[in-house]
This record gives sequence, C-alpha cells and structure tokens, in this order.
Amino acid sequence: MKDSPEKITDLVRSLNLVPYLRQHPDASVMEIARDLGLTPQEVMGALNRLHVSGVGKGPGEMIDLVAEWSGVTVIDDQGLDKPLRLTPTEANALLLTLETLETIPGLIDQKAVTSAAAKIRDVVNSPGVTDIIADSDPGPAAVISQALAGKRQLNLEYYSPSSNTTRTRQVSPDNLFHRDGQTYLRAWENGEQKTFRLDRVRQAALIDEPAVAETGRFDANDPFGFGDKQVAELLIAPEATWLVDYWEIELGQRSSTAGDRGWWHATMPFGSPEWLIRFALSQADRVRVVSPQAIAEEIAHRADSARRRYDRANSPD
Repeated sequence: MKDSPEKITDLVRSLNLVPYLRQHPDASVMEIARDLGLTPQEVMGALNRLHVSGVGKGPGEMIDLVAEWSGVTVIDDQGLDKPLRLTPTEANALLLTLETLETIPGLIDQKAVTSAAAKIRDVVNSPGVTDIIADSDPGPAAVISQALAGKRQLNLEYYSPSSNTTRTRQVSPDNLFHRDGQTYLRAWENGEQKTFRLDRVRQAALIDEPAVAETGRFDANDPFGFGDKQVAELLIAPEATWLVDYWEIELGQRSSTAGDRGWWHATMPFGSPEWLIRFALSQADRVRVVSPQAIAEEIAHRADSARRRYDRANSPD
C-alpha cells in the first residue's frame, strides 16, 4: 500500500516515454531527462522497465528497444505512439482516491499525494479539459458490438506488431471470441478471414454499408490456425537462454558443431517473415535463424547492407 503512488508514477512515466521517443528519435538520455524533469538514472530505470513490458510473452507482444546513454532506438513500440490520457470518469475517480489519502496522515508520502492531486485537479477544472482528457465516446469494443448486432462494416484503426504500423482496415465483423485472457474479433477483409486483437484496436467506426456475408471454418480449439503456423529453427547464444522467458522459444540440444560455439538449437513459431527478420536483426548478437533458409538469407543480406552503410558513413573523406 505504501508504495502504490510511486508504482503508478513509475508506470505512467515509463509508458509515456514511448511516444516521446518516437517524436524525439535522436535525443540522448541527458536530453530526455532535461525535457521531462527527471534524472538520467530515472530515465534509464524507466527504459529498462519498458524493455520487459508488453501485452504478452509471445512474438510481437513485447516492447523492444535499445537504450544507451547516447541515445535510444525504439524497435517495436506496441502501438504506444500517443501519451496516456484519462477519461473524465477516470480522472475524477483518481482524484477522489488521492483526496481520501490526503486525509490519512502518516500512511504514505503526503507531498507526492498532494502534488498529484493538485495536478489532476488543475486539469479537471481547466476550461480546456477536452484537449487534455480523453472524451467519453464509446470505446472500440462498444462500436464493434454495435456492428455485429447491426451486421454493418467497420473501419478499424489497428496496430499490427508484425509490421509495427497502425493503419485503417475496413472489415466485415463475424464474431468475437476469448482466448488466453484476450478478446479477439474475427472478421473478413478483402475476402480473407482475419483475426484482430481488441486491445490493439485504437479506434473503431461504423460504416453505413452492410457487412459482407462470408462463410468460413471456425475451430474453437484452434481459433488462430496455430496448427498450420510456421516454425523457425534458431541458434541461441549460451548467455541468452533467458530469451525463452520472454518469447515462445523452445530450447533443444546444445549444438556439437565446432563453428556454433556451444549455441543452443531452438524453435519458435512466427506469424510473418517480416516479423521474424526484424526480431532476428534486433537480437543479432545472440540469435541466428537457421531456417526457413530464404528468411535466413534475407537476414544476412540486410545485415550486410547495414554494415556497408555504416562503413560508408564512417569512412574518412
């Protein structure tokens, strides 16, 4: 209980760093600290927390970044490209909680509570509150439910981890299902059956067009068709076996090939070749893709191209 306000502050600070970094890609840790009123150590602590955060542990579900004192490179932002915002209801509920804590002396850091309450009170009472606090429009889930009930098409502003982009998708919703703690929309897009995770839908809007009626097989025991999912063969560095705690990687036997330096054989399912390529390049010092061979060759080609560009940029005139 005593450290709850500090934990909330740390969480918000960490998550709001992502949109800041997207807008300031060349900022050093010292510059980030100056702009946000933090110490460099607080910035690095927040970045380290981000690196092990995500909506799951599977491929494409974790925030991926490289943090150094000279700069921070965001590889996968999980769609967190906008600062966190509170709805009016959330802001008032949080303010009520803080005001209650203000009346209990000695329980927690009163200065932190008073400061947080004052900031939220200023925002809630501000004439421009609608510019700062999110409006109370129905969320994506409510709009999707309306589309299903009315058999209408939708525009979804959807974040895709495989391409690390957010774009608008026009779909005909089919049904919702729940799996492993997440809710998904099964829908049709351009004649193909697709699955959309609701927590990756940024906005949803009804379209005045009837949903396109399609028929397709839905297996409740395998709703994503994982039985047909591609599997990559990897080599994992001995000091990087911790990756199995964060990704769907299954370790096999240690390689006995002399050139493999004691690396571990492993397998990992993946959704798209582009995602696997980006994953391998971001983990280049500790992961090697063995197969599919075409993807392994593309990874080698991109890594070689990046090295040549670096050499040209740093060669003397």
